[in-house]
Amino acid sequence: MKFKVFVLLMLAVNIANAQKTAQDVIKKYLEVTNISKSSATITDMVMSITTETPRGVSETETKIAFPFKYSTSMFSNGMELMSTKFDGETMVMKSNWGNNNQEPKKGKEAITESARLNPFVEMEYEKLGFTLALLPQETIDGKTYDVVEIKDADGKVSKDYFNTATGLKDRTSMSRTSPRGTIEIVAIFEDYKAFKGSDILLPVVRKQKTQMGEISSELQSVKFNKGLKPKEFEIK
Repeated sequence: MKFKVFVLLMLAVNIANAQKTAQDVIKKYLEVTNISKSSATITDMVMSITTETPRGVSETETKIAFPFKYSTSMFSNGMELMSTKFDGETMVMKSNWGNNNQEPKKGKEAITESARLNPFVEMEYEKLGFTLALLPQETIDGKTYDVVEIKDADGKVSKDYFNTATGLKDRTSMSRTSPRGTIEIVAIFEDYKAFKGSDILLPVVRKQKTQMGEISSELQSVKFNKGLKPKEFEIK
């Protein structure tokens, strides 16, 4: 009798998983992080991040306004290494590190590429023209994940891994082509918490392994609704 009950329970779980969609997984994530409930109350954010790499330590300040715009600056030893701005239509990156300046990107290309910096991007998938697909579950380090494949408007594909126990996004992976060939990029997210001024949960730690070693970033502070001015995002 106990065996029959166990079989029926397992069958019910399998049926539930079979009926689950990528949208269901995203909806749960937005609910457990309070993004779906509270993101509409956020007009702007200022995020301070410290990053440790094999080359040393850097600090990054990112200013974000909604509808989505951002301005980010990376510093090391008091010197600005890199800055990026997106004014809603155009994205410009300037670098004092290796003369790595890029031509401005505009329109759809700029909007699609900038979307990855939006902390609430999952709310915008439909508007951005991103398509979602639920892949088979995966088990990594003893944890079971719902895997959602995201294809952006440019056709670039990434995969997000949502912990079935918590609903949180624990990792993301993507493949990118470089002069050295195809590179697999995996980022790990840890220690979700809410910062003063909002109940939205954000990952404090982000880890990424590269050919040069591990990059570890820690979100030091987040300030909400500071009244950022439009000039913060102007591209000159």
